[in-house]
Amino acid sequence: MNESAATKRALRASLRVRRKAAAAADPAAAERLAQIFLSHLSLAAGAVVAGYSAVPPELDPAPLMTALAAGGHPLALPCTGPLGTVLVFRSWQPGDPLVKGALGIEEPRPEAPSVLPSVALVPLLGFDRRGHRLGQGGGYYDRTLAAGTMLAIGLAYAAQEVEVLPVEPWDRRLDWIVTEREAIRA
Repeated sequence: MNESAATKRALRASLRVRRKAAAAADPAAAERLAQIFLSHLSLAAGAVVAGYSAVPPELDPAPLMTALAAGGHPLALPCTGPLGTVLVFRSWQPGDPLVKGALGIEEPRPEAPSVLPSVALVPLLGFDRRGHRLGQGGGYYDRTLAAGTMLAIGLAYAAQEVEVLPVEPWDRRLDWIVTEREAIRA
């Protein structure tokens, strides 16, 4: 394991602890994040927004996604394939049924139409103000963001911020990070 991989592994462990503590300390964070997002970011009318199904203690994008749908934005959720592939986004609206995907994360049924979002809400373990993110390590979002032209917006607790993240050539930057405290343009 190279030095960067070892650093990322150690960071992931510490950031999981920080994220869990932040989630436990602030159950209303997702609602505040939605308000901050809506007051700081202006999306094109009708832009398709890809969210994600939060796995606790991830910051849940559900309040934001509900508000975006009410504002006329079609929504989508990611579906994971085999390791090494990009995400496929399928149409979804609040209340639509979900099934467990390959990684055990809830996603739209396979018969839901696939869509190409122009905005991706991205889960993460850690971020820095330059727009770098640390994910779970599977590379799904890095490959997906590299393959498209989506506006990438990371959603996180403020406690998940680090000063500087180690960056590999394949790591993709976020355009924005939104927390329960602020919106950061990277």
